[in-house]
Amino acid sequence: MTNIITYDIARYFYTKNIPVIPRLCSRLTRLIYSCEIPYTASIHPTVHFAHKGLGVVIGHDTEIGEGCKILHNVTIGGRSGIRANPTLGKNVLVGAGACILGDVKVGDNVSIGANAVVLKDVSANCISVGVPARVINK
Repeated sequence: MTNIITYDIARYFYTKNIPVIPRLCSRLTRLIYSCEIPYTASIHPTVHFAHKGLGVVIGHDTEIGEGCKILHNVTIGGRSGIRANPTLGKNVLVGAGACILGDVKVGDNVSIGANAVVLKDVSANCISVGVPARVINK
C-alpha cells in the first residue's frame, strides 16, 4: 500500500467501476497532501512518496513500478497537451523537483537527480541528471 491512503481507496473503487468515491478521494488527496495523484494512474503498492507526496503531480495514465521512491515536488506526466505519460520501471529513485515528461520509458534501478528534466528514455541501471537530463553513469 502506498503511503497516500486516499489514492489507494480511490484506486480500489475506480477498479470496481464506482464513479463518485474516486473523485471525492482525489479531491481529498489534493486538499490533505497538496499533490495531484489521479486514481487512473497505475502505481504499485510498494511505491514510497517521501513527505507524503508533497507537491507531486502525476499524469493520468502514468505507470510506476514496484519499489520506486518519489521525493517531493516531482512532476511525472504528459507534455504539451499530448496524452502520453511516462512509465517507470522497478526501484526508480526520482529526486526532488525532477520532471519526467512525455512518452518516456525509465528502466529498472535508475536514479534521476534533483531538478532533472527527463525528456528521453533512460535505460536500466543508470543515473540521469541535468536539464535536459543525460546519463552520467551506467
